[in-house]
Amino acid sequence: MRGAVALALVAATTAGCDLITSSFEENDFSGDPFPTTVDSSAGALIVGVEFQGVPGRRTAVLDVLSPISVLDRGPAQAPSIDSADVTLLGLSAPGGELDLPRAQFPAKQVVTLHPCADPAGCAVGDPSAPRAFDALLGQNMFTGDALRLHLSNDTIFVLPDIAGSEIHRSRSCDAVLPSPFRGGGTLVIGGTEVGFGNLRIAIDACLAPNPNPLLTQSARGVNALLVMSTAVGVSIIDEALYERYRNVFPTEPILSTLPESSVLLPSGLVVGRLTSIPSIALVGNSSSNPRAPCRQMYASHLLAKQDCQVGDDCPCGVGPAFCPVPAVVELAPAARIPVLVVPNDNETLQALRTELRPDRPEVDGILGTSAFRDVEIDIDYTHDRLLARCIDRETCGARTVLADPQNRTFLNGCLGDMPGPIQ
Repeated sequence: MRGAVALALVAATTAGCDLITSSFEENDFSGDPFPTTVDSSAGALIVGVEFQGVPGRRTAVLDVLSPISVLDRGPAQAPSIDSADVTLLGLSAPGGELDLPRAQFPAKQVVTLHPCADPAGCAVGDPSAPRAFDALLGQNMFTGDALRLHLSNDTIFVLPDIAGSEIHRSRSCDAVLPSPFRGGGTLVIGGTEVGFGNLRIAIDACLAPNPNPLLTQSARGVNALLVMSTAVGVSIIDEALYERYRNVFPTEPILSTLPESSVLLPSGLVVGRLTSIPSIALVGNSSSNPRAPCRQMYASHLLAKQDCQVGDDCPCGVGPAFCPVPAVVELAPAARIPVLVVPNDNETLQALRTELRPDRPEVDGILGTSAFRDVEIDIDYTHDRLLARCIDRETCGARTVLADPQNRTFLNGCLGDMPGPIQ
């Protein structure tokens, strides 16, 4: 039983949930207008937490991949489900204790559960320097609010919401990625069924994007579907995606020659082979103009300059010279993006695939925190969207939505003289 639930708290028997708004509850503002400083030295976001009726402070992993929150009382404690007021604690000073109250979440569902298989205790990060934890804060804590991630300086914000429509946010140079929340289903914990809403953040991505119009589309990057997590620094992809990546970029190392490596997730150890990729583009959903993410990335670059011309590889199909394109966030960290390549049948990825079918294509991997340190991300639960703005424009480009040709002025104005890392 523990093993089934412990698959990064992602093993779920789906209940055929569509995109439901009931999971985004309305409540009073839970947070603080000032930042909460977190510890991300292990890759995962580490915060302090206090649970009503439980003595002492706990060390918690804040994970936007988990739909539920967990209190670990040890492996001998039977699983149970309770409701409690929860207080979020941040660092009081650099290198100090996680003891500064920054937000309170009233009457939240908390699952008592030992989330990993190690009876001695659970940890995240590098197995050679693990960071122990005894609680986990999942997405259910924040569904009445908005969570801002500003990881370049290890801060988060709990905000009431993010005001402004897609147009207004785009004119503020935010890349708006609509409808990212997917999944949903039930868990059986302590003999009780626990339902959870569509809270997985599934993002279309293009690995190593290149919008060069002289290339064929198959050479402009590698399409992928990734699920966002803040419980791991390194990103995780399966072997099939890495082989697709090598088909496009054959000079990359053969899988079997990559060094073996591992990382601790909240559920336990994941073993694979370590490599890196130079860049990634995160692409917004577009139900009206669906294209593969690398095609959307190319369309954003082409149509931001002008309508399709004769001889262009026009992404708009036969007829129109212009078509709408969603927002695209391009990330190219100076140190590249570390990636752990795991077997295709990795239990965590398999559980996510089961949960997200048939609403989304097969999950290819998990997007870790190392990939998005150069961008500030708002997880706006109440408006069902992500908003992204670049922190370092040398390594990040936020390409706003291009709904009509008039939007070119705003998109190019936001990019200014720095068109982002992907030329």
